[in-house]
Amino acid sequence: MSPSSKQVRSKLVVLVGAAIAATLVSFGSAIPAQAHAQLLASNPQVSATLYQSPKAVTLTFDDDLLLLENGNQIQVRDPKRRVVDLGNSAAMGATVSVSLKKLTVWGKYSVAYHVISADGHPVTGSYSFYLAKKKS
Repeated sequence: MSPSSKQVRSKLVVLVGAAIAATLVSFGSAIPAQAHAQLLASNPQVSATLYQSPKAVTLTFDDDLLLLENGNQIQVRDPKRRVVDLGNSAAMGATVSVSLKKLTVWGKYSVAYHVISADGHPVTGSYSFYLAKKKS
């Protein structure tokens, strides 16, 4: 007994629908999610030990930053938790920087940042570097 043309058509529609759904799922999973900017490089570098005061802190991300007023900020604190940056962070492309006062206290400095990635999401993070006396 052979299936009727109506049964064949119904099975064909189900198979084609399943094939289309599988194709859409596979293409959908191949599209990467839009990621937020990630810190690529810093100057001074993460955990670096410096023997002279840097003039600025510069951070470079893997994506451009949105240039919003006060949207991209770096704050640097000395070992006594006092702010030692000059407060006017400047961003261009994927880089943001802030000038520093002359650093005079030996020890661990903390760098905290808050930037707005090109996808509009805020990105925050922090790291430390050290200022030490030159070894004689």
